[in-house]
Amino acid sequence: AKSDLVNVLSRLEAHWVVLEAELVEINKDITYCEQCVKKYGEYFTYPLQHLKDLKRTKKQKMKDIIQAMEAFNDNLLGGKRLVKALEKDTPIGTLGNTIDGPTEM
Repeated sequence: AKSDLVNVLSRLEAHWVVLEAELVEINKDITYCEQCVKKYGEYFTYPLQHLKDLKRTKKQKMKDIIQAMEAFNDNLLGGKRLVKALEKDTPIGTLGNTIDGPTEM
């Protein structure tokens, strides 16, 4: 389970890096396309709109990644609070592990 969590988080981070790089390129292309619309006319309006739609899609994916990461964090914090509350009633630290890691003997 721990390796699944680490795998998912690292893959989300990798996707974030790719999306961020794509947005940099899309922004450059939008600027260039806007110049082309001014210089050459309406022929570049469709490609410009396509780039703007693509940018919106990439930004939404980045927002989804942020929401997923926040959900992981919220679940982790909630789990830690629950374990702490449960251990007040029934300590299991004697088994060698606590929520913060192995206990020292």
